[in-house]
Amino acid sequence: MKKGQIKSQIAAEEQSNLANRFPTAYSLELHRLIEFQAYLRAEKDGFRQDPAVYWLAAERDIHQYF
Repeated sequence: MKKGQIKSQIAAEEQSNLANRFPTAYSLELHRLIEFQAYLRAEKDGFRQDPAVYWLAAERDIHQYF
């Protein structure tokens, strides 16, 4: 490998490691949307089911929307 290729590979690995440690704004916003949608579903249902049921349904809805 050439010196430039090694530097770019190291930079890409550092960027990947950084992204894994700190969530991006997109993932934080996505989490917030799912959380809010899950709450609205649970509230509408009277909080009768397990929270995971609402969360999974909200995830499905949000991912279908986007």
